[in-house]
Amino acid sequence: MKKIYTVALCALSSVAFAQKPLITSGSNVTRQAERTHDLTLPSPARTAGSSQFSSKSLGKKAFATKIGETMNDQQTNASIYRRLILHSDGKLSATWTTSADAAPYATRGAGFNSFDGTTWGPVSSTRIEPERCGFPSIEYSPNTNEVIVMSHIVKAGTGNAGGLRFNRKTGTTGGTWNSSVVLDTVESLPGVLWPRTAVSGDNLYVFASYTDSSANQPGRVVMDGIRTPQVFSHYKFSTNTWVAKNILLPGYEKDRVYSGGGDNYSIDAKGDNVAVLIGGLTDDLALWKSTDAGLTWTKTIIDSFPVGAYDYKTLVDTTYTNDGGVNVVLDNNGKAHCFWGKARVLDANIDDNSITYYPGQNAILYWQEGWDVSEATEIAGMPDENNNGDLDLASAWNDAGARYGNHSIATMPYATVSSNGVIYLIFSALTEDDISADSKNYRDVYMVHSKDGGNTWSGILNCTSFLGFNQEQIFASLAKDVDGYVHMTFLQKSSIGRYDATNNPGAVGPYDVVYMKIDTASIHNGSITSLNKFNNELFTVGQNYPNPLNDFTTIPVNFKQNSDVVVRVMDLNGKEVMVKEFTNTPAGASQLELNLSNLNTGVYLYSVEAEGFKTTRRLMVN
Repeated sequence: MKKIYTVALCALSSVAFAQKPLITSGSNVTRQAERTHDLTLPSPARTAGSSQFSSKSLGKKAFATKIGETMNDQQTNASIYRRLILHSDGKLSATWTTSADAAPYATRGAGFNSFDGTTWGPVSSTRIEPERCGFPSIEYSPNTNEVIVMSHIVKAGTGNAGGLRFNRKTGTTGGTWNSSVVLDTVESLPGVLWPRTAVSGDNLYVFASYTDSSANQPGRVVMDGIRTPQVFSHYKFSTNTWVAKNILLPGYEKDRVYSGGGDNYSIDAKGDNVAVLIGGLTDDLALWKSTDAGLTWTKTIIDSFPVGAYDYKTLVDTTYTNDGGVNVVLDNNGKAHCFWGKARVLDANIDDNSITYYPGQNAILYWQEGWDVSEATEIAGMPDENNNGDLDLASAWNDAGARYGNHSIATMPYATVSSNGVIYLIFSALTEDDISADSKNYRDVYMVHSKDGGNTWSGILNCTSFLGFNQEQIFASLAKDVDGYVHMTFLQKSSIGRYDATNNPGAVGPYDVVYMKIDTASIHNGSITSLNKFNNELFTVGQNYPNPLNDFTTIPVNFKQNSDVVVRVMDLNGKEVMVKEFTNTPAGASQLELNLSNLNTGVYLYSVEAEGFKTTRRLMVN
């Protein structure tokens, strides 16, 4: 991909970055500049359109339920894990990183729940392993009729890694877990961490990071000159053997890779096709593809970092890159589809192990196998949900405690492909309509889809806005299969930002693990009319006046059709303090009058809801 370089600098603030030297963060520059994407776009047929992304809301067209909880809000360092399996009989199996206690999370491990076709099991924060583990991926083996959860071992109180826990249970519901340690190593070396798994036929593929999770990395692994490398393993169910253990993929070499990292990779398998996508803030975005069950591989660098094997000493200009939130999915023909969050970095001081990154990038990029690498295109980002022509980023949106490591505004893509070839992609982005009392934007889960193999993409759907204010939905994962519904899980919490135990010590769990399903007909076939419309195609809302107000205020609205309208007023903690209904409001301009004389002085949010959509603004009471 062509890189465009600039020399604009900005003030710096520090943020820690796991497994890499210190990375500092640039401030927002200007919001318009952060939304301008200097990329070479493909032909118009593959162009998503203006970077001023617009969206539509799901309204009440989905089902969501709590299936688990955890005191540990860290579900990934970068890319999303597979956390949900849809079985052929309609049953479901889900996992997540759980802990019944707060930091240091001595009871951490893989949480699990299942849906038997009628109900989910009891909500739990109990782990399935016999020792402290975490970061699980879930798979199902039809050949052995087993649910498989692979998680990594980190000994409580030591930080030492001990390989992976291979957790297996016969059947889709019920049964007893059998757990064994695999891919462990000699005492002088740590085991692998952060496993990603994929099952196809008789094969289980594992991709992981070969490193020690403790801060000082006393057991640093070096293979062929690469520090803490990322490695591939291959297990055969029929023979119960590992035919490959912790090996480097061909072309994963020290001239392009300085060191591996945690969670900045993705894997998928279908038939004999296996795909691995690796990224990272200072690394190439590269795809490895095998068509013979992992025996031989081809490598494609989709987006090359300007300095190979970057060691934090030689980059002297800004460059666009990926934020480590990457995902690869194989379609029904075995073709690889790749997604990543856009990022931008600068090394302002080449004499130390630090780098500056700019958190205000707003684009999910896409590339498919068979395209030229120059054809990668932007398909989604944080949308302008209130249709005012700008992104309403609150003043503290990019504080260190509000971010998720070094992720961008739009990040953590995760995709699946249905049996009829529709690609569904979910991602995380800030939302304009939900802002905290300390002026930070909450995150929602958004979706786009493609019905023509990735050549064109739909508008953006907000999947979680209907779940309410002052709630952050994050770490969303999709089931691999689609059965008339798209199935997903995510973490929901009232606090903003990652790793509450360290970045936000005042925030405490437990946090909810939520399952959601969305009717695919409602997403793309238009069986529910309102889902085909944007908010401003149904109604527009002006700013209330007077504002600030003392007693009464008026909200100017304009409806395209007669509508029943609900106005809600909430405080900044999300508590509803007033609700008023306006029935059969006529098409055209209207004035919605509110008496707010009973409210205390302060800032409030008000929402105007009609036809399953809502628009939210702020008001001030004197």
